[in-house]
Amino acid sequence: MTVTVPDVITRYYRLIGESDVDAFVACFTDDAIVADEDRTYDGPAAIRAWRERTAAEYAYDAVPETVEEEAGGNLVVTALVSGTFPGSPIRLRHRFTLRDGLIGALDIRQ
Repeated sequence: MTVTVPDVITRYYRLIGESDVDAFVACFTDDAIVADEDRTYDGPAAIRAWRERTAAEYAYDAVPETVEEEAGGNLVVTALVSGTFPGSPIRLRHRFTLRDGLIGALDIRQ
C-alpha cells in the first residue's frame, strides 16, 4: 500500500532545515502537543520555544526514510536526523496525528 504524505508533513521536514520559526509553528493546530526528549510542549508558545531552543543549540536536518499509516490514521515517519548533537546521526520515529490539515500531535522517539 502506498501512503500519501500530506503537505503539512512535507513542510514540517523542509522547515527543520530553515530558520522560519513562524512557518514552522504554523504547521501545528492551536492546541497541538509535541512530545520530544521526555518533555511535552503544549500549544503554539511552547512549540515555538521548543523549536527556538533546539535550533539555537544544534544545527540539524531530518530526512524522511519511511512512512507508515497506523490504524486510526496516524502517520509514522522514520527519519534520519543528523547534525551537531551528540550521537548524530540517529533514526527517529515521528508519529503525526493530523487535524484539519495541520499537526495536532507529534510524538518523537528513537
